[in-house]
Amino acid sequence: MVCPCGRHMPEPVPDLVLDSVSAETLAADGAFWQLYDSEFPSTQREPRNVILETLRRGNGVVICARQNNHTVGFAFAHMLRHPPVLFMVYLAVAPALRSRHIGAALFEKLWQGGRRRYSDEGLKAEGMVWEVDIPERAPSEQGLEQSRRRIAFFERLGGRLLASAYFQPPVDGINPVPMRLMFQPAPGGFLPDVAAYLALVRALYFEKYHAANGIPEAVLQHLLNEIEGQDA
Repeated sequence: MVCPCGRHMPEPVPDLVLDSVSAETLAADGAFWQLYDSEFPSTQREPRNVILETLRRGNGVVICARQNNHTVGFAFAHMLRHPPVLFMVYLAVAPALRSRHIGAALFEKLWQGGRRRYSDEGLKAEGMVWEVDIPERAPSEQGLEQSRRRIAFFERLGGRLLASAYFQPPVDGINPVPMRLMFQPAPGGFLPDVAAYLALVRALYFEKYHAANGIPEAVLQHLLNEIEGQDA
């Protein structure tokens, strides 16, 4: 297939379905967990029960891409309330099906699903936020290029890289990871200023990483103090 500008367009993926699933369905989905384990390093993988309990408590949104009832991609987010921002924790597509617009479709369906959930609670979603690796910290040229491509992918979808310091808390129980946040405002919205950024990080740390992951408040407060010091 070729678009009017002459560039090749990816062929559509046959029999592809994107939908939201329950915690019970996800728990039994072996293809989902295989993709999860293969696509994220151990320092960024949460215990499975954190994802499942987030869904059971009504704090999560998950969208799965399925081909012939086999999961080939997914997007998972935690719903922050103060502020009401959707935190996209994971987005992955099976390597064989990349560059077929599945990631973009998952991203958009996750955002729309999150907005509806907030609306059902009487809240107005302010945007969506997610973590990305810092390209310059990549251990290899390949990793550097992959990080840059990932950021460019999200920028094409409307995300913007925030310049302020950020650390992903130690989801593996050992090491915090220096990262950056990207943010997509809701239509008509704005990128967070310094005060809004710190409020957003506080929500990420205490609503998500403390309440869902069980990371001690003292650890998170220490990281927040570091960020506040760098942004002062």
